[in-house]
Amino acid sequence: MYELTRINNRTKNTDPFAQLARDFFGTPATSRRASVATHAPRFDFVETEDEYRLHADLPGIAEEDLEITVHEGVLSVAGSRSEESSSENSSFLVRERQYGTFERRMKLPKDANAEHVQAKLEAGVLVIRITKKEELKARKIELG
Repeated sequence: MYELTRINNRTKNTDPFAQLARDFFGTPATSRRASVATHAPRFDFVETEDEYRLHADLPGIAEEDLEITVHEGVLSVAGSRSEESSSENSSFLVRERQYGTFERRMKLPKDANAEHVQAKLEAGVLVIRITKKEELKARKIELG
């Protein structure tokens, strides 16, 4: 589990969090984690002035096959995608799609408001929105 951290786009290739994310999430061929989870969707984390947004491509996963929880500042996304079986008179020539279960856990930033989390699955894309706590937002102080 890793804390969500800002990535400086100018130095993203040298960012230590980026390397940790690559090591943790990896690619199906190289990730230790992928060898355990048979289905490992990729997540994007976006920060705006008012909220955090997480996006994940989850084609073929129904809402009832997803579980999203927040507990003690940790967001968990778990789900499963059932494997299709071939019929008696057909067989797979190529089989590249991933099936099975997955779970991702992310420690939320301190200014994330765990009481205001919204999730929506639309057209195979999961979007999770987490508002920021008002008292922790930066505010401009006017002189005068």
